[in-house]
Amino acid sequence: MSDTNKKVECATHGSAGATFLCGHLLLGDNLGFNLGYDPDNPDDLQPDAWCDDCEKKLEEEGEWNAKSEVFADIKLVCSQCYDEIRERNWIQDDEIFHDLVTSSFSFIEQRHKDFLAKYKVGEYERWDWYQESGTLVFSHNGQPQVEADIHFSGTYSTKSNTWMWAWANEHLLEKVKSESRRIRRMGEQLGLKQLICGRYDATDVDGWEMTAVLAKELDAIGVYRTPSETGYTYMVITQVRQLN
Repeated sequence: MSDTNKKVECATHGSAGATFLCGHLLLGDNLGFNLGYDPDNPDDLQPDAWCDDCEKKLEEEGEWNAKSEVFADIKLVCSQCYDEIRERNWIQDDEIFHDLVTSSFSFIEQRHKDFLAKYKVGEYERWDWYQESGTLVFSHNGQPQVEADIHFSGTYSTKSNTWMWAWANEHLLEKVKSESRRIRRMGEQLGLKQLICGRYDATDVDGWEMTAVLAKELDAIGVYRTPSETGYTYMVITQVRQLN
């Protein structure tokens, strides 16, 4: 698993977190990318990984032992190399992903339009979200007008051009990020990198796509995005209350 406390000196990326991969993945392409989650660190951004051949060997042996470990030839790599190797070796059915995103947008589009038309949140001067209560409050002239129940889908960084799922963000409270784990479980069933991996190269459009997927899963009535100095925070809205 990745260890942010232990650093490795990478010839390409310099000092970075240490991660572990089977030796086949380092130079391979389209070899498959199997993740081994540590129960003590289930939200690890870069869990140990191995190729499909190593997965077959592991199944033959029934466990990691001398034979399977020698076959895997585990290597220490930096966290940035890990992400690049994962991108090169991950295998999935992109049609399944496309259909999921399309159906998710179709689900939330009209609901979101109805939400905007009814509550007119775009007309208020200020918004504030509160992790402790899981709410988003819209105010006018210093007075709260609309309060919404929210669940964060994730964040997009304009500095690194990456998407991070809410469940992978250690700075977020469980109140607002726990539901995003549903999408990771869905991704494990479908074998989709965009749903499984905690962080990956993306655009702000990816943020809307992943938020739409969560919206459909939670039967949400709207979606929202708030800006910051480093990017955007995306969320879904499940209930709304008119305060004034």
